[in-house]
Amino acid sequence: MEYSQIQLVKNPNITTPALNHFVKPNDIESLIRQYGTPLYLIDENTLHAKVKEMHKAYSKFTGSVKIAYSIKANFNPAILHAFRKDGITFDLTSLGELRFIKHCNGDPENFIYTSVTEEFNEYFEVLQSGVRRVVVSSFNGMTNLAKAANKAGVKPLTMIRVNPEVGVKAEIRASYKNGKFGVPFNGGTIDSANKIIKHLMYNDLLRFDGFHFHLGSQITDFSCYLHALDKMDVFITKMKKEYPNFKVNTFDIGGGTPVSYSDPVPSPAIIAKNFMYKLNQLADSHGKFTLMIESGRFLVAESSILISKIVNTKEYNDHKIVIVDAGYHLLLDAALLKQEYPQEIVPTLENKQLAPTQETHKNVHLAGRLCDTYDVFPLSKISNLNGADIGRYVSFYNVGAYSIVFNMPFHCQTKPPIIMKTCDDNFKLVRKGTSYEQLFVEEGGDIAY
Repeated sequence: MEYSQIQLVKNPNITTPALNHFVKPNDIESLIRQYGTPLYLIDENTLHAKVKEMHKAYSKFTGSVKIAYSIKANFNPAILHAFRKDGITFDLTSLGELRFIKHCNGDPENFIYTSVTEEFNEYFEVLQSGVRRVVVSSFNGMTNLAKAANKAGVKPLTMIRVNPEVGVKAEIRASYKNGKFGVPFNGGTIDSANKIIKHLMYNDLLRFDGFHFHLGSQITDFSCYLHALDKMDVFITKMKKEYPNFKVNTFDIGGGTPVSYSDPVPSPAIIAKNFMYKLNQLADSHGKFTLMIESGRFLVAESSILISKIVNTKEYNDHKIVIVDAGYHLLLDAALLKQEYPQEIVPTLENKQLAPTQETHKNVHLAGRLCDTYDVFPLSKISNLNGADIGRYVSFYNVGAYSIVFNMPFHCQTKPPIIMKTCDDNFKLVRKGTSYEQLFVEEGGDIAY
């Protein structure tokens, strides 16, 4: 199988696993000579293309549509600057993320803040920074936001994060009974959407704006959206009867759009098509609203590659262990979620004499450099490790989400540099690699004992 041609059976209803060859082998060779390995590469064109794909998927909604990028997936400033060009909304959940996007000259009018801790001081800084749309997830959070709004002298648009408590078939579920996130529609305590709305309707400090829910990550069975929207329909109808002035202006259906790592997944267009009629029905029944779709993983995952060098191999009967200079400190989901990042051997100019050969071993295992049993990379169904020998390089694909943000110094490992291929086909250093000296100081090594 050639590096540039990996053919898969295509189905119009799904997104088939594919490798994003946005950088040529000779460019990889040049970048390795300059920066070494491990090395992250990001493609700016892919970032913009994913935003367009998401917009197109929801283009048949009868109202306005906003795409929100969940910064938690990857907060690298170069990515934030790229998405800022697309004019999308930024979904924030911490003061650190707020400061990052502010430093990138993001417009607070395009921020939506969804906290888990919902502290008064946090909300006050958020409002002082110019954010005017906040999602509350508890009665206490609403109270703290009201106090912060009073002190800041502003009246923020307030959304309620609900937990629809529907069954979700996904790698990571965020909606289930008694879950951490959001509040149920009804309940015997003040922490319910019903009770929070009652206070918001008569609150002079906050303005009710709408609802938010998030069902999970990597959702391939989208019937859960229909179930959640049906429950939202019933609840909104009930609220309209109780409060004549009740109106939903913004409706955020969260994320969950899947990325293909190993198995085919539904495309955003197919997912949206299956419940678009329900979204339009909600708008027709309850008045036009702005539809917001959040995405972290889908917008950034396929934009990035990790390049790692094979530094050792060993063989046992029909098994071959291939050890690279990366580890789960750079791709933590490989250990946490057994994420099957697609991998491929890179034919570099320096190693032409090590041309790919048909692998005779029945079982190839790809392992990292860490002294930890879990530092073994699961293989994707489209991984190609033929010719995996010492001195060769391995590309890990679709690593743009939840990899860079999880970089950690286990074994005193330093952060690798990040290079972005810009829209004009130039390669730009967007994060410097850290040194052992910098890590030593960061860990307190310069503090006198």
